[in-house]
Amino acid sequence: MNGQLETAVFVDLENIYIGFRHQYGRDLTADELVEKARSFGSVKFINVYADFSELTYPEHFKIDLDNEGVQAINVPKDRDREGRPTKNKIDMRMAVDVLRTLAFRKEITRYVLLTGDKIFLDVVNLARNDFGKEVIICGLEGTVAQVLKDVAVYVPFNADTAIDERLEKFIKLLDRLERELLEGTYHYIGWKLVIDKLMEQPDFGFTAWAEARDFFERLKRDGRIVLKYYPGESREIEGYRLDRRNPLVRKVLGLEPKSSEPTPAPFSGVPNEPSQ
Repeated sequence: MNGQLETAVFVDLENIYIGFRHQYGRDLTADELVEKARSFGSVKFINVYADFSELTYPEHFKIDLDNEGVQAINVPKDRDREGRPTKNKIDMRMAVDVLRTLAFRKEITRYVLLTGDKIFLDVVNLARNDFGKEVIICGLEGTVAQVLKDVAVYVPFNADTAIDERLEKFIKLLDRLERELLEGTYHYIGWKLVIDKLMEQPDFGFTAWAEARDFFERLKRDGRIVLKYYPGESREIEGYRLDRRNPLVRKVLGLEPKSSEPTPAPFSGVPNEPSQ
């Protein structure tokens, strides 16, 4: 979305992150989130609100946001003695910051709220009616309250299809390597084997080995594959398998959803020597 309006972006991360996972079967990346937030014209700042201690988010997610120059604001939830969350203060903190910006940042004329929660209805109406600001609501289809769509400009939050296409190709590649492993073609699936295979297939679009390596490292970090260790003569050897409980993996491979599935057992074959 183009435009020269001075823009502030406020992100209800829990709402967007969980909605994205349910809709696309994979986790939202920090890069995708920041790219979407920066697409709304002349963005002066981006605030992202979440309890980053929760297991919902990868450990590196806040760091990735910090590295992008985004204000990743940690808002811990109140918890009971068993550690279960009892009160969510994130919405309140985000609403207060919107009000503070309305009061003290007169130059901000466009407010973008990445959320679908109707609790922000009064804030949206205040910004539009009392301060004359343009307000945009951006969220996942099916998660945005209709009352928000009725009072503000609505922009759907869509996934980057290029990322999904590359992930689908990778899942099929690793599935094929696992089958070849069981047939005895390989002793184990190591990182060098995977990256070499990524480079061999032109449809992945990698022009440099380091580019394919970075793609694979991101998948490891985001938890889309399962890391297995196999004993070697002098050191442990890293071997990789798909996490077949992952919704995207199950969708791509056509696996029937199950309420529970045991963690895949390690391969019985032990490599004679590393081939990395």
